[in-house]
Amino acid sequence: MDKLLTYRKPLLWVVVVLTLVFGYGISRLSINFSFESFYPTDDPEALYHDAYQARFSEDQNYMVYIALKSPAEDIFDSTFLTQSQALLQRMALHPGVDSVVTALNFQLIRRRGLGYREYAYLDIQDQASIERSRERIQADTSFKGIFITHDYRHLCAYYFIDPDIFDTRDRDLLSNALEADLESSGMDYVVTGIPFIRTKYVEKIAIELGMFVSMAIILIIVVLWFTYRNGWGVLIPQVAVLTGLAWTLGLMGWTGESIDLINNLLIPILFVVGMSDVIHLTTRYLFELRAGRDRDTAMALTLKEIGLSIFLTSFTTAVGFASLLISRIPPIRYFGLYAAAGVIFTFFISVVILPNALIRINPEKFLRVKSIENFPWWDRNIGRLDQLTKTHGKWIVTFFVLLIMASGLLIFRIPTQSYLIEDIGKNDPIRKSMEFFEENGFGLRPFEVGIEMTDSSRRITDREVLLQLQEVQDFLGERVKFSPFLSPVNVVRQANYLYHYSRDQHFKIPDTQEEIDELYDLLYLQGGEEILKRVQTPNGMQARLSSRIADIGTDAFAQLWQELELHMAQREEPLYFRMQPTGHAYLTEQNLLYVRYSLLGGLAIAFVVIAFVIGWLFRSGKILMVSMVPNIIPLILTGGFMGLFGIQLTASTALVFVIAFGIAVDDTIHFLSRYRIERNQGATVDAAISATMQGTGKAMIITSLILIAGFVLLIASDFGGTFNTGLFTALTIVFALLADLVLLPVLLRWVDKDETPE
Repeated sequence: MDKLLTYRKPLLWVVVVLTLVFGYGISRLSINFSFESFYPTDDPEALYHDAYQARFSEDQNYMVYIALKSPAEDIFDSTFLTQSQALLQRMALHPGVDSVVTALNFQLIRRRGLGYREYAYLDIQDQASIERSRERIQADTSFKGIFITHDYRHLCAYYFIDPDIFDTRDRDLLSNALEADLESSGMDYVVTGIPFIRTKYVEKIAIELGMFVSMAIILIIVVLWFTYRNGWGVLIPQVAVLTGLAWTLGLMGWTGESIDLINNLLIPILFVVGMSDVIHLTTRYLFELRAGRDRDTAMALTLKEIGLSIFLTSFTTAVGFASLLISRIPPIRYFGLYAAAGVIFTFFISVVILPNALIRINPEKFLRVKSIENFPWWDRNIGRLDQLTKTHGKWIVTFFVLLIMASGLLIFRIPTQSYLIEDIGKNDPIRKSMEFFEENGFGLRPFEVGIEMTDSSRRITDREVLLQLQEVQDFLGERVKFSPFLSPVNVVRQANYLYHYSRDQHFKIPDTQEEIDELYDLLYLQGGEEILKRVQTPNGMQARLSSRIADIGTDAFAQLWQELELHMAQREEPLYFRMQPTGHAYLTEQNLLYVRYSLLGGLAIAFVVIAFVIGWLFRSGKILMVSMVPNIIPLILTGGFMGLFGIQLTASTALVFVIAFGIAVDDTIHFLSRYRIERNQGATVDAAISATMQGTGKAMIITSLILIAGFVLLIASDFGGTFNTGLFTALTIVFALLADLVLLPVLLRWVDKDETPE
């Protein structure tokens, strides 16, 4: 570390040059909020989904749902229907709209004589036509909840967008254009759908990103000002951290990475985390100045005594982030990679910029001002805390043991249910719109199941196969509210219904194979080939079950699927096909589950690596075991609070443990590093602990408060994931600080007992 002072000017020029290089890289950085990037390309389920998409289009994934509310008692009002028709037709003209289906353009088919004819589902030529349509619609519930809500107050429309724009900026332009038309119409409306939700999701992320960065900068300026009451004490740390952030973003730009749904958190997180090195360096430097040393000597001692510890704390924090590299989800891996790089960048920049800057500033500008860092009660109160750990060690340990036991029991109460839009607040308009369609229709979550024939002698068109598929549909429909299935079963039943002049008793699978074959022949003759392509392959070996349900959650879906598989396995005759859940929604849910558990697996890896680092540093098994206790306890206590308040174990809350562990271990390393120095200089255990508390306690508290305040900012977010990341990371840091300053000294007194240090 002494080389940093010897070569501080050349190193400063290195920082300047690299900043210019990385600064240009920022100009190459793009924004990409593609959800499909979260699908692992080598995963068997993702590969199956690709094959499934090649056969069948997931139309429901590209739908924008709109409901227009009638000012009258129901939608059967000529003025309302005429106005609605004009609005919906105008909206259909926007670029990117493939088609639109509404009650106003939907055509029913009826058999007349030997042929078939179409007629309007809702005829609005005049009030008499509207009244006839009312009677027919109220008598026929086939499309209830699809085109008209159950209370007959809302007229529904479904806009199918071009799949090619689904993950592009054009999707956002179209969503906003549709919303602008609805707003300008003056009509009461509800709008939702996966494309629209994604647009609003992205907009919220962009807004919150700017908000949190601004709030973090303001917060750090305020905290640093009250800590040092010196303009340089505010400017220098800001320059160091912002330079590290610029390097990280520049690296992303140079390597072709973009800002996405996960790594947008890098900016506020790195900005806050980067302050730790700066505060420890500055506080230690001022400590040496107060001891009467000149600037050069004070800085040399600072780098010598805490240089290794701040490197190790940066390294362990980076390890916490780097543990995410085991994830199979690309954005999670990249987040871990760039976060780890950002922490190391900030460390290097801090140890180059701070010595260059602080050594040139008159010490009196720091030492003779009334700042938090200079408050006289630091020594007095830290001394009291030290005395508390000496005289009440057993009570302290008992208190923490009881907390751990209670938290351990509460952890088992953590819900594991995840939802597609779990990050959206309960009162957010996005969620309210989604809930509207769940209550008044069939929900937005696409439900897709691939059917693969396992008996090569059978085909989807066989009556026995169709009856088994019908059993699957009936079983599912009895347990969850599904929209009408798009499937070979329903195509055959509808064809049979039409063939027999729309008599209700014929809405079924025909009694003989000959009748089924005749219906298929008739479908091909009457132009039904496109319909058949949507539900089965030409060779009859693959098919689909497609529907929509409410966002019931991953646990509920898993239970439903398990019950279905068990039911079908208990049948007497063999099943002629296998069922494979698939689709965008299913893959998203599976990724949520995978991310959740892979993050916890990454935490275990980080734990082992950090334990190795501490073991190497102190060469003592006892110190190693003691050092890990204050870092396990905060995670257990945070898990207990999650169980107590019923916070779900999602990808976001699992990420908390990884981030918090990497940060929390910093204070432990700072404490033990100073403790080792004191012991190696011949101090007794008590004296070494007292000197450590006085020498590092202040910096630990200040940095922890800055970290806590920075993460608490995130609770202003409307996203549940961001809120939980902020709240529980801050909570974990609080627990970690208490464990390091209160429990760790007690444990050191128990295991060290004035033995000669190695």
